Amino acid sequence: MRSDKESDKAPEPVPRREDRNATNWIANVRLPDGREIPCTVKDVSKSGAKLGIPGYHALPESFLLRIIGRDFVCMVKLAWRRGDYVGVRIERVGKVAPPRVQVAAPEPVTTSSDRPPTIDEPGGVGIRSRRRKPTSF
Repeated sequence: MRSDKESDKAPEPVPRREDRNATNWIANVRLPDGREIPCTVKDVSKSGAKLGIPGYHALPESFLLRIIGRDFVCMVKLAWRRGDYVGVRIERVGKVAPPRVQVAAPEPVTTSSDRPPTIDEPGGVGIRSRRRKPTSF
């Protein structure tokens, strides 16, 4: 009696829970210490993804995956690694916070209280005074 390993047939592929969609997205792996490693997402499903990342990068058990140009980030767990490819399970998906807009404080207006500015001075009011001329009436 021969086992599957000894037979000439290739083993049947394991059926996936969800369909995989081929992609070529640019992404960043964010490590717990704050460093980011650029990578590509080769395929994705509802529960996982295949990443292209150079084999010399050491990866922790779980990390954040941020897809460039998309408004979401995923918390993922490492499932497998073969050379320059990594399989991850998607644990959680969240939205990326919009960029913070810093509002500059208004600059204080400094005026000299000694005398009012005239038109000829830089930074003057810019409105000429109305001078009356004598009329012939």
